[in-house]
Amino acid sequence: MQQKSEYAELRCFGPFAGWMKEYVEQNRALGHKYNVDAVYLMQFDAYCMQKSVTATALTQELLEGWFVKRPYEADASHHTRMRVLRKFAKFLRNNGVQAPAAFHPLPHLVTSFTPYIFTREEIVRLLAAADNVRQNGHSPLVGLTLPLLFRVLYCCGLRVSEVCQLRNEDVDLERGTLTILDAKGGKDRLVPMSDSLRQLCVEYSAVPVLRAFGSAYFFPSVDGGRYASSTIYDRFREFLWNAGISHGGRGNGPRLHDLRHTFAVHTLDDWARAGKDLYVCLPILSTYLGHKDLLSTQKYLRLTPQAYPVLLGAFSESFSCVFPEVGL
Repeated sequence: MQQKSEYAELRCFGPFAGWMKEYVEQNRALGHKYNVDAVYLMQFDAYCMQKSVTATALTQELLEGWFVKRPYEADASHHTRMRVLRKFAKFLRNNGVQAPAAFHPLPHLVTSFTPYIFTREEIVRLLAAADNVRQNGHSPLVGLTLPLLFRVLYCCGLRVSEVCQLRNEDVDLERGTLTILDAKGGKDRLVPMSDSLRQLCVEYSAVPVLRAFGSAYFFPSVDGGRYASSTIYDRFREFLWNAGISHGGRGNGPRLHDLRHTFAVHTLDDWARAGKDLYVCLPILSTYLGHKDLLSTQKYLRLTPQAYPVLLGAFSESFSCVFPEVGL
């Protein structure tokens, strides 16, 4: 197995900088990646400097100011931001630093968002829009990279961060596999590709302009590094528009991550139509997606009877006693 990707650098300069670095180092020593939490700690560090905080004391007033929900901040982001600082406050107090001793329980995070499951015809239109992406002098490779990148997203059900981080050595063109390193939950996994997708990757890798570019990343950005997830999302919105697929606005989807949901649903639908036992197949899909358990996979299955009657019937027959709420 190849070496895991490096941890995100923690850059802090305020009164809690030393404690933040120690806190993050302790968590990483326990095997946690702690990159997302580190970002929130750096944001809190900047907030302290903005408020001209100089004393190494986490006051109730400072904490409550940080906990105020920001305009347009997603509930999940606000919830995570509070959780990270509460845990850091506990760490400070345990080490003799002034910090609030007690908290009310965090409010239960409830999400009513329903993933958008693309129809197969919509996927065809979306990929056709990617094929017609406009090239320009600033991004000479987009017409080459983006059509395949979006096919890998859908056909392999990858997270956008996973496809952006793919290096050339992670793509085995002989075996037709992708090595996903240090994904969500710190997991590594091997993802097989279909024969047709493997062949597209072979043809893509042989293009002279790409080989001359000399990037370590399989899908290089204009500077030879990797694409930012936000860049891929911007292109996704562009492709949706060109494909005539409506978008409900911020937070209402379709989201880029819904391609992963769609892969899961389409795969199970194919298996159901082929008469395969979904009780046996679901753990295979869960492993392929890199989920920690079957419940994580079950959350991807937001179906409508009109679109997937065969799959719903097969799933209800196999799992009605386990996941009675699926599809209802």
